[in-house]
Order: sequence, then structure tokens, then C-alpha cells
Amino acid sequence: YLLCADKGSEYNLKNFSNIISERYGIPGLRFESFKEMFQFLAGQETEFICIDEFGYLVKSGVVPEFQEIIDEILEQRLILCGSNVSTMKSKITGYESPTYGRMDLIKKINPLKFKDVLEWFPDMGMEDGVMLYGATGGVPRYLEFFDGKDAEKEIREKMFDPDLMLYRDTKLLLQEEMPEPTRYYLILESIALGKNSLTDIANYSKIDRNQIPYYLNTLKDLGFVKHEKPLLAKKRGVYGITDNYMKFWFRFISPFYEEIDSENLRNARKNFDKEFNTYLGEVFEDICREIVIDTEMIDYTQMRRWWWKDKEIDITAVKEDENKIFLGECKWSDDVDAEKIVSKLTKKASHLEWKNDDREENYLVFAKSFSERTDKAKSFDLDDLRALCG
Repeated sequence: YLLCADKGSEYNLKNFSNIISERYGIPGLRFESFKEMFQFLAGQETEFICIDEFGYLVKSGVVPEFQEIIDEILEQRLILCGSNVSTMKSKITGYESPTYGRMDLIKKINPLKFKDVLEWFPDMGMEDGVMLYGATGGVPRYLEFFDGKDAEKEIREKMFDPDLMLYRDTKLLLQEEMPEPTRYYLILESIALGKNSLTDIANYSKIDRNQIPYYLNTLKDLGFVKHEKPLLAKKRGVYGITDNYMKFWFRFISPFYEEIDSENLRNARKNFDKEFNTYLGEVFEDICREIVIDTEMIDYTQMRRWWWKDKEIDITAVKEDENKIFLGECKWSDDVDAEKIVSKLTKKASHLEWKNDDREENYLVFAKSFSERTDKAKSFDLDDLRALCG
């Protein structure tokens, strides 16, 4: 395992030489090139060679040399990892790259799912789990800053600490990934604040509306942004941020970045105290959808949110060949009356045009806790969801 530093190829080659020298017990081993290094490794009993943060080496122009290594020298499995997605895509796997077509497998490593975060902190309560997942997005490096015992307190302290990477990482990521970070920054901030249509984004960012799709497509390609349409609808959709950490950062840190940097946390924490619970409602919706999908609790062919004018249904799914529709509400609240929720869902569903005269409506209600349940819906509180997560 070789970890690259952002210090050029000469530094990394020297560092790799030291690691390999120690690994094989050959004092003073030095390589003059990466080709020479791989020629040495080809004669060793090593099954895998992993180079992490390979994007730092790419900056030094080593990709053509690695093409020769792969074509002429390589005997082992070579694993190239990198956190800079745009660099890895364009310089390693892209059509114009010298190494194009030489990869057996290209794998994007996604953040942990909610159930994995619960497994990471086995003694953590469900409410704390939702909070922590909402702030970190399930990124292992971010989870390492927390112990899961009092999530809201930890988030309040650590996410707003100017000395921790949690406070700065989104900004650093955009600076590394984007040629025009300011424009992407404004677009992401707009989406995080709920201004998520093309027109709203253009008005907020002051970027020409005709240019916005280019930036959005780049963000989609990097996995930062998603485009969502209502289920079964042909209308234009809206944009959302895919990652909870980035969503949290733009909602709670970005508007107060300079103040926090000056160690003035008053306004940021006041906003956090006021808005965090509302934000968790959105996080809870995503978690419920994830659990529905992972547990296969319903049989469906399509599933998304649905909205029309001022009406919205959090979970909408259809089983087209059986004329079944599933309608779900996710309430980040205690003492929910499931009967009342079903009544509201029924009224909303009357506006959803899909086989209205010949369909079977099924209801799902998710909540922190219930005051009343109903036979008209499958209902799940936090204890039920915890059990489903395993």
C-alpha cells in the first residue's frame, strides 16, 4: 500500500522507495523511475499493489509512464485510488487518457448507508443516528470525529470548529475539483437553500440561465447533484444535493463561513438551533426511502417523490402490472396520528393522475413515534426502523 502526497513525483518516488526498502529488508533501496520500481516489484511475491490518492501523481504527468508499466511490466493487480473524482475520470479512465481501456474494473466508492452508520456506532440511538447521518453523509473519515453518544452536541461543537476538516472540507473539495469553484459554489448554495429550479438557480447565482445546465451536468457527473422529477410526471424536475455532508455544509456553515473563521459562532449556532430539526425532516425522508428499497418491503416497478403545486408525497411507488400504488409519508415528529396522515395522503393522491378509477392504494407512514396507528397503513416508528436495519 502506497499513499501519495501532494508533493510531486520525485518526493513520492523517494517515499515509495523507503517503504519498499523496509518491506523487503533491502537497506538503501532507491528507484530512479516508477518503471524501475515496478520492475523490482514484478519479481516479488506480491499479489496486489495499491496506490492511494493517485491524483496527486497525475499532476506530475506520470500517466504515460504508467501506460508503459501496465502494458509491459505489471505482473500484479494494480489498484489506483483517488478522492479527486474529476482527475481520476479525465486523466485515468477518460477516452483521451493513455491508460484508457486498460482497467478491468472502475468502481466508485459510495458513502456508507444509514444502516452502516448504526453498525459503526452499535450503542447509538436512532435519533442520534439520523442526526449524525444528516451531518456526515456516512463518510467514514467524517464519522471518525464522533463517538455517537450525544450527536446533536457533538455536531454543534465539531462541525463549526474552524480547526477541524469538517468545517473546511467542502470548500477544499470544490477548489480541487472545479476550474471555476466560485460558480459551482453559488449553484450548490442555491440548491441547498431550496432554490432548485434552473430559473431559481440563475437568479440566485447571477449566472446566465443558458450556462447553468453546463455547470449542473458537471456536478451531476461528479455525483454532487441529482436531478429529480415527480413520479409519472413529464414536467421539468428540480435539483438536489446528493451528499448529506455537503448539504449540511451549505445549509449551516457556508452562510456564516467568514464569521466562523473569525471564531464568531453566535449566528451560525443560532441558525443551527433554529433550523436543524427541519433539516432532519428531509434527512429522515431519504432514510425511509433507503430502508424501503433495501428491505424490499413493497413490490414496485418505479419509486420517487411526487409533487404538484403545493401538494407533495414523500414516497410514491407503483407496481404497474398489478395497478398498485404505494403512498408514504415521513414525519420527523413524535406522537403522530397515523389515521390523520392516511386521510391527508388520500386527498393528495386524488391529484396524482395514474389509473385513478382502477388502482389499489396502499399506505406507509413513518414517524419518530405514534399516538395512534391504523389498520389502513403500514406504520413504522424509530424502533421498527431500527429492527429493519438489522
